[in-house]
Amino acid sequence: MRFAKLHGLGNDFVLLDLRGTAGVRPPSPERALALCDRHLGIGADGILTLLDENRLIIHNADGSVPEMCGNGARCAALWIATDRCTRPSETPVEVVLRTDAGPRPCVVQAEASGSGFVEVEMGVAEVAAPRALPGGFTAIPVSTGNPHRVIFTDGPRERLTELARTAGPGLCRAEDANVEFVARDGEARYLVAVWERGAGLTQACGTGACAVAAAALQRGEVEPRREIAVELPGGSLAIRRDERTGQIRMRGPAQLVYRGEIPD
Repeated sequence: MRFAKLHGLGNDFVLLDLRGTAGVRPPSPERALALCDRHLGIGADGILTLLDENRLIIHNADGSVPEMCGNGARCAALWIATDRCTRPSETPVEVVLRTDAGPRPCVVQAEASGSGFVEVEMGVAEVAAPRALPGGFTAIPVSTGNPHRVIFTDGPRERLTELARTAGPGLCRAEDANVEFVARDGEARYLVAVWERGAGLTQACGTGACAVAAAALQRGEVEPRREIAVELPGGSLAIRRDERTGQIRMRGPAQLVYRGEIPD
């Protein structure tokens, strides 16, 4: 089985391109779990399976299937727009991914065949009223195609990471949601650490970055027209909300790491 390894801000994925292959199916949860094993498999935060008509199936590292993955969407869009990372795109290329959260239009700019920047239309975020969580935390529930609990607190980054590592797992299980610990670090800049449902502590979470931006806008901390910088351990994502449609747009890098082949 041929595969490619890609990442978006260190959030890494095994991509299986099954387009044009008759009778194929995405890997089973057990197979996805084995492929993501960093000691006995390829090692990844998740599996991206591309089927005909740019259907994108996502598996988390534990084999579960999330509705959407922002960093994974950028990697898949880069792969498609550059003809499997074999040629650069001299002009922006539009790709529409068909995900379990609905169609996700992407615009890819790739001056090199194996890397580029991708903007993904992530849909309209649904923001609910803040509510208390176990452990004395208050979270803003946000849906960006999958569920998030955004917790605003104080930095520095090391404290956010420690909170995600220690409190994140229990809150994730209790809420069946991704959990973001967030500190404001400027007028439109936020530091974030995430415990992801099905993957744990990761370098970046695209849907989580969008959830943080939506929650910050709901709190009135950022002018609606402003682009928001969400700083994750792996790097920065630029998030903006279309004032007319309410669509959240996420822009960030995607990169090919290597290609390989393993036994079926």
